[in-house]
Amino acid sequence: MPIEPRERREATADEAAALAFASAVDADAEAGLQDDVAEPTADELASAREARIRRILDFEGAWTSHGGAKARAIRAEFGWTPTRYYQVLDGLLETAEAVRHDPMLVRRLLRLREAR
Repeated sequence: MPIEPRERREATADEAAALAFASAVDADAEAGLQDDVAEPTADELASAREARIRRILDFEGAWTSHGGAKARAIRAEFGWTPTRYYQVLDGLLETAEAVRHDPMLVRRLLRLREAR
């Protein structure tokens, strides 16, 4: 049984990207760049949440008229897997913001969900 260490192989592209990201984060921390970022206020968080809900509902409402490869459009629009998109969509159907934004779409989606 050999005791010598294995030869080092070339790093994959994923490993190289992870190392580059980690070194950039470390460099930012050393430079104090992360301390300059202010914490978002409650109003900013609420408006960002409402904007996200509107964006998802607008996408879902417009989708029925477009047709085509929805999974590809989800990845292009949100950068999420279709599974994650439907998890987020399912969760936001229960919110008051969603009902205020598009009550008919929300009711239709809730009916479809209950029918399954």
